[in-house]
Amino acid sequence: MNRPEPPSGHQFRIEENDSAMTFAWKHRPNDPIRFLFGGYYFVFGIIFIFMSYSDFSRAFYNQENTFDIFRMLGPFIFLIFFPLVMLLAYLFLKRNRLENIAFSEQQLIFQDGKGPISVVNFHWLGKKRHNFNPISFVFSKAKSYSFNRSDVDRIILEGFGQQQRLRFDDGAIRVEIGEYLREPEREWLFEEIQQWRSQVGQTQPDKINN
Repeated sequence: MNRPEPPSGHQFRIEENDSAMTFAWKHRPNDPIRFLFGGYYFVFGIIFIFMSYSDFSRAFYNQENTFDIFRMLGPFIFLIFFPLVMLLAYLFLKRNRLENIAFSEQQLIFQDGKGPISVVNFHWLGKKRHNFNPISFVFSKAKSYSFNRSDVDRIILEGFGQQQRLRFDDGAIRVEIGEYLREPEREWLFEEIQQWRSQVGQTQPDKINN
């Protein structure tokens, strides 16, 4: 079966082996400004360490200032605010975890991705401003969803307003696939899913030249 090639300039990383063909892509486009913010919070955190330690040391070793409450509070201020500053630095500088879809003989497996905080991606900011959970953002693990050929039709490509999305429902949760892909890339990926659904008896999609 002849298969269309990916759109020109696509961002998919295509890997093939004996058991599966995998398409992977960045969960979110690069945002160079985040490195500026991440570096700022990191440097600020280092300066904060030095200032807190310096104030505490002077208060501890200088007898006439032993009861200087503002200096003695340095370590406690450090314990409260330093982890928050370092957390912000991490959220801006963390690596982009790839999304991917693997086509095997019996199953299609989708694994979600995750990216760092974005300060210029207004689509991301609009979605996260009301339900952003920093604990979940830092510690949540990648989720995998498996489909066989009989239930892969749960994955649909639809338009809403001026936008388009490739998605499925996991109970009450709506999961988007390739949220940051371009429309031609998303349409090609959906076509690949439909082709896999129709390939009974084949181990994986036909080889793609990328």
